[in-house]
Amino acid sequence: MLLAVLNAGSATVKAALVEVDGAQTRIRWRQSRDLDRAGGARAAFAAILESLGSQRDGIDAVGHRVVHGGNRFTEPVRVDASVEAAIEALSPLAPLHNPPALEGLRVAREQLPDRPAVAVFDTAFHARRAPESLRYPLAWDLCEELGLYRYGFHGIAHASLIESLAAAERTGPDETCAVTLQLGAGCSACAVENGGSIETSMGFSPLGGLPMATRSGDLDPGIPLALLRRGHDAAQVEDLFTRRSGLLGMAGSADLREVLAAAAAAGGGARARVAVALFVRRIVALTGAYFTLLGGRGALVFGGGIGTHSAEIRRRVADGLAAWNVTLDPARNAAGEPGRISVESSRPVYVFETDEESQIARSAARLIESEPLRR
Repeated sequence: MLLAVLNAGSATVKAALVEVDGAQTRIRWRQSRDLDRAGGARAAFAAILESLGSQRDGIDAVGHRVVHGGNRFTEPVRVDASVEAAIEALSPLAPLHNPPALEGLRVAREQLPDRPAVAVFDTAFHARRAPESLRYPLAWDLCEELGLYRYGFHGIAHASLIESLAAAERTGPDETCAVTLQLGAGCSACAVENGGSIETSMGFSPLGGLPMATRSGDLDPGIPLALLRRGHDAAQVEDLFTRRSGLLGMAGSADLREVLAAAAAAGGGARARVAVALFVRRIVALTGAYFTLLGGRGALVFGGGIGTHSAEIRRRVADGLAAWNVTLDPARNAAGEPGRISVESSRPVYVFETDEESQIARSAARLIESEPLRR
């Protein structure tokens, strides 16, 4: 089966053509576009699909990454009008992600009108965590009424990292134990036991957890209250936490490479140094906590744009986790090739390219193969 996969992120949109044969996948084509330069998600997805030309004729179905599925969508689902409306209703909880995913759904429906569409949700990977991980310490009935739960995100990415770890360790994904770090424009950590998420850093929305490129991560709840009392409205607070915080807010750039360069510059860069130190400190603190939840067991896995490409961040995080027997091989870490980057006497540490598109394609194909294709 040949699937077009559309993946709407907060900073880029990606697309791929993926051949699926059972559990095996083969990427035939990939393309990504920076949203800042593409004129928005609709224009980016339209241009990407148009660039396929005659290859579109062979597409059997379209798989879509959707970040927030709430507590309704815990499995992939065939997209219809009610599903699309539910995804749109969840957009205020994922304003950087669900709206561009909806644009992808609509563009694909226009350009590939007779292909079935399947939504695959980031929240689904985390949906079976224990109640003490899923809930907030708020009024029980209010949480039930408003759906105030710690949903977790980046689930497709964490599942991809676990699959790569299982292949590297020659075991099944359901036998893996690890802390996975998906570090990019958005950042999250996940504690994985027996292949399933038992704890994760993001919560009710993709704003929570680790500091990110433009998102704040976890904050004292008193901070938004203080801002509201000082005259900021809800939209301004959301914009501050979503688009003007994180590395950008602290150091003036959302690009970690620029922040690292500024931090290393002589005679300046004080804010950048604090931003990098804070970023690493939060990752180290959370990773140590997750190893505790895992009983001290498990590998450490880096993925995402920063996790895969920044040897300096991997080094700093590893240095902070020395108490957990994490020691990198300097040459392997500098090379950054997929696979193990720690010394043999260390806790296993790996770096992998995250492959969300193959995960989405397999999930979509499994659902579609259980139903007749309508072409």
